[in-house]
Amino acid sequence: MFFYSKKVKKSVIFFIAALPFFSCSLNYETEKNSEETVPEFFFTGAVFNRYKDNKISIQLEADKLEQYKADGSSYAQSAQFKTYRDDGTLDTDGYCTLLASSTNDEKYSLFDGISINVYSQDLKITAQSLHFNGKTEQLTSGRNEKVTISRKGTTVSGTGFSASGVSRKFNFESQISGSVVDKEDGDKE
Repeated sequence: MFFYSKKVKKSVIFFIAALPFFSCSLNYETEKNSEETVPEFFFTGAVFNRYKDNKISIQLEADKLEQYKADGSSYAQSAQFKTYRDDGTLDTDGYCTLLASSTNDEKYSLFDGISINVYSQDLKITAQSLHFNGKTEQLTSGRNEKVTISRKGTTVSGTGFSASGVSRKFNFESQISGSVVDKEDGDKE
């Protein structure tokens, strides 16, 4: 009888130890919906145009573009973008290696090799990461990310960049440096 109970105990221990490997997950809340992990649309060589009052307002060209249905997010690789004023003239153009956008929240993040020209303000911005909130019209960088702004012969660089589209003012938190080129009256542009 002692031999039999030892064999039964070993079988029960083996069964209990093997149970997690053969059983189904009971935590269904952490399972991801395929709409969250698989793009609804995937494009290569994409050109996206948005129109307002029968005039182009935004143009985006990307090598690759993914759009997700669940949260309204999109991701673009090697993105070139343009925005236009209400009269149809070009206001902004730029480039970034990666663009992440959430149209539901109006939040946009740009990464790697960013170059933005704002023609209405004669302004050029270069950076490695920028974040734009369309609802508050705030443009920010990471706290330790360097941003360079050039305008009419003045170049300023720094970290901890923030700018307001409402007030049209910008600020750096630290590591600020710059140069000013003062052209004499006789010099031609």
